[in-house]
Amino acid sequence: MGPAHLKLILLFIISLLIPGEKAIGGDIDYLVENLQSSNRQTRLSAVEELGRIREDKAVNALLNLVITKAEDWRIKIRAVRLLGEIADPRVSEMLVKIFNDPFLNNECPAMKWNTAVALGKDFNKGSRAVDSLIDALNYNNLLVREAAIQSLGEIGDSMAVPFLIPALKDKSFAIKFSTIKALGNIGDPQAIPFLKQIAENDNDPYIKGEALLVLKKFSLVSD
Repeated sequence: MGPAHLKLILLFIISLLIPGEKAIGGDIDYLVENLQSSNRQTRLSAVEELGRIREDKAVNALLNLVITKAEDWRIKIRAVRLLGEIADPRVSEMLVKIFNDPFLNNECPAMKWNTAVALGKDFNKGSRAVDSLIDALNYNNLLVREAAIQSLGEIGDSMAVPFLIPALKDKSFAIKFSTIKALGNIGDPQAIPFLKQIAENDNDPYIKGEALLVLKKFSLVSD
C-alpha cells in the first residue's frame, strides 16, 4: 500500500470522526489531484471522499469527472450516484443535463439508467428531473425505462401519474410491476381505477397481487 492510499484512508477516518467539520481546502485539492491518478482504486477512493465532503469544489470535481470521456465508466457511475444524494437543485440540474446528453450515454447505457436512479429522490419533486424521467418512459432501452419509472415513484410527484398509467399495459413484467409500485408510492387516487382493472383482469398472479397490495394502501381492499 503506497503513501497515496494511506493518506486517503487517513482522510476517510478523519471524516468519520469529525462529520460536522468541513474539509480543509488542501485536502480537497489533494483528492482532486488523485482523480488524475493512473491507479483506478486511487481515483475511486478520491471519488468516495469527495462525495462525502459535498463542498462546491468537491462537487464540481465530481461533475467534471462524470463528463470526462476517457474516465472508467464504473467510476463515473459511482460519482453520479454520490451526486444524486446531494439535495441541491444546482446538482440535480447538472444530473438532468448529464441524463439528457446523448454524447455521454450512447456508448454506455449504464450511465443513463444510473443517472435516472440518482435523480430518484423526493427532494427533486417539482423539478426538471421529473420532466426528464417522464420523457424517458418512451425510451427503447428497458433498463432506462424501468429506472425512470422507479425514480418517479421515489420522487412521488403526482404530475407523473398520467404518464405512468399507460405503462400498466406494457408487455414487460418488469415495467408493469415497477409501474404498479411507483403508482403506490406516489399515492395519487387518479391511478385507482386502472389499478383495479389490473387487480381484477391481469393474467399474471404476481402482477395482480402487487396491484392488490397497492390498492390496500388506498384503503379500497379489506384485509
